[in-house]
Order: sequence, then structure tokens, then C-alpha cells
Amino acid sequence: MSRYQTRFQAREHAGSELAWALRAYRGTDALVLAIPRGGVPVGRVVADALGADFDLVMARRIVPGVALDDSGATWCTDAMDANGGADSQRDAQFDQLRRQRAVYTPVRKLADPGGRVVIVVDDGLVSGATMYAALASLRKRQPARLICALPIATPAGLDRVRALADEVICLDTPDRIENLAHFYHEFQLVSDDRVRQLTGIPPTQPRTRARPGAVAGVPSLSKAMLIPYQTTRLRAMLETAPNPVGVAVMVYAGGAQRRAARSNYLARKLRAKGFATMLVDLQPDSRVDDAPESEVDELVARLDQTLSFLRTGTPCASLPVGLLSTGTAAAAALRSAACGATQLSAVACVAGRLDLAGSATLRQLEIPALLICASGNPKDIQINNLAFEQMHCPRQLRLIPTSGRGFEDRRALEDIAALTIGWFERHLATPSCPRLGYGG
Repeated sequence: MSRYQTRFQAREHAGSELAWALRAYRGTDALVLAIPRGGVPVGRVVADALGADFDLVMARRIVPGVALDDSGATWCTDAMDANGGADSQRDAQFDQLRRQRAVYTPVRKLADPGGRVVIVVDDGLVSGATMYAALASLRKRQPARLICALPIATPAGLDRVRALADEVICLDTPDRIENLAHFYHEFQLVSDDRVRQLTGIPPTQPRTRARPGAVAGVPSLSKAMLIPYQTTRLRAMLETAPNPVGVAVMVYAGGAQRRAARSNYLARKLRAKGFATMLVDLQPDSRVDDAPESEVDELVARLDQTLSFLRTGTPCASLPVGLLSTGTAAAAALRSAACGATQLSAVACVAGRLDLAGSATLRQLEIPALLICASGNPKDIQINNLAFEQMHCPRQLRLIPTSGRGFEDRRALEDIAALTIGWFERHLATPSCPRLGYGG
């Protein structure tokens, strides 16, 4: 069983459960204030259920433990000095808060919390810095009662805000939260237009031009998923830029914590170029950095299930798909691609154990393949050279200059990102991109 258990279907579902916990405040002329952007869908549902007024409270984290409200005041959730590393970012964040305020509330005066029951809502709390700043700012305006209401929060984060609130209501308090998205089945990024809609302001007109091959009107998406496989579940994170032109499925086998920074960096770069990304650990319970040779067949089965789920259980069903893999998972990716059943468009392997795919697989592969290895790793170079010679598909072999045997330095990651993006742009993004939709 995964340690990430989805509790809420979406933010609106969390809002309905939170409203039930706050039902004692129905009919009290309460004021519900949501922290943009994620707290707004939650707060809107709470306000409607309680018959309360609804508005926004602006706050923004500067660095861990330090946040800023829209008056320009800086607030700390612990004993650290507010100037400790925060001054360099404070002015920029304050400008951003003022720009948000201009976008979200351009013509109306903000609701006055003075003398009222005020309920401050967000979609979750980890460090507590942003909520701390919001509560501290509101406390100065003398509400009759100040309530902090959250669907989910860490105990440590709640401890930091209790002193500022007359009451704290939280539905779930896991010991640790790595990513709030893991506790929601649907966790779309909330756009500025969505905030304006929920606060009763007409949305602005889009100003960006869609990329060639993109499907207009497809929103940004950030969704943690559990993919069923036999008696276990595979954790996956699906995120898209608006109007994606293809999906980069990024797979590895174990060592998720070690690979996290590199994977997330590459995913951000791909999304910036218009691709959806889906990160999947094919061995979520493994305590080693990579799967052994004996597990390749099992990894192929898990990867096939992942690709099937992408086609039938996500809104990216008809987009072209590319595989980005590493280590033993790269062997599984090549085997899955060679069988042709998954209808992949391209594959990229970074420091892959291509020798474990087998000669027959390498000769059978037809889709374009990009092979990337470190210039300082002779064994890796030998494996990739041999695989390259056995392949007959369109292919490239690229050596990345590195300071050592791996890809941990920033320059190497930038090179990997540039090569992968170029490869997928060439082989995934096409002028006649099929329409998005859930598979049958």
C-alpha cells in the first residue's frame, strides 16, 4: 500500500467536508477569506455552504519560515530573523502580491474583518509560513473571532499558527507532507481567471498564442495518481502546461528520493516547452537505487500498465507519447517500445542499462531513440555504443561532458534537458496533434 493515500477527490470536495466541520458558524454573518490561489476553490465552497461572505487574503512565502502579507509586513513562523536571507526576495514578492491584488480585486473594496467571525481557508498547510502571515495581518484588524480552517496540514505547521487563531479546524494531520497533490485525486493548478470567476470577477481574455500542434482550451493540470497493478499501486504525478503537444512519461525503478531533484528539473523544462509530464516510479517500495537485471520483465509489465492507464484514465489519452528513462527502467522502456503495443512516438534513455534490453529488442525497435551517457563513465559509454550499433531505428548517441561519472551538476542537467526537448519536439509535437480525451 502506498504511503500516499488520496483523501480528497478535488479541492471542492475538501471544501464541502470542511464546511461540514464548520457548520456551527452557519448564519453567523461570518466572513470566509481564502489564500490564493489553491485556497480559493476550497473557500468558495465553504462560504456558500455557510451562507457567508467571501473574499481573499493575500500572503506569500518568501523563504521557508518567512512570509509576507500585502501590507508589506514580514512574518516569521519560528525564531529566525526575518532578515535572514529574505531581504533579497522580499521586494520582488511584495510587487507580486500587489500585482495579484490588482488582478483579483481590481474595482471593489475588500471586505472589512473588524468585529466579525473570520474564517481563513487554504487547500493545505506544510510549513505554516503563508497562513501565519495571513492570520497575523488579520489579527491587527480586530476580528471578533479568527478561525484557521484547513483540509490537511502537518502537526508542526499547525503548532506554528495556533497562537494567532482563536480556533483551528483541520480534517487530517499526517506526520509528513512532501507534496499536497499526493492527498488529492485531482489537483489542477488554479489559474488567475479561475480565481476571478470564483470571486465574481469576469475572466480576462487569453493573450498567449497556442503552440503548433496544441489543443486550445486544455487547462494546466497537476494530479497525483495511484496506478493499480496486481496487489500494489504505482505512484505517478501527471502535470501539464496549458494546451500540451505531447506527453513525456518519465520512468525509473527505485531510488526515487535520489532521483527526485533531477527528474523534477527535467519535468519543469519539458512543461515549459508545452509538454505534459508523467513521473512514475516502477518500484516504489524498493530501497535500492536501481532494479536488478532479474526484474526487467516485471518492469516491462508495470510500464505497460502505466501507459495503458495514461490512455484510459487521464485527459491525455490521444496525445503522442515519448518515454524518458534511466538505469534498468531504460531496458524496460526499450522492450515496451519494441513490441509496438503501446504506440509510442519516441524514446530517450539517460545512462540506461540498454544491454539488459537484449539484442533482439534493439534490432526490433522502430521508433526514434536518443541515447545519452556521461563522458566520464567508460562502462556506460561502452554499453551505449554497443546498443547504438545494434539498432536500426532513427537514433542518436550523445555524450554529455561531466565533472564525474554522473549527471549531478547543473550544466549536465541543462544539456540533458536541451537534448531531450529537441528530440521530443522533433518526434512528438506535430502540426496535426490529435484531440485530447479520455480513452474508451
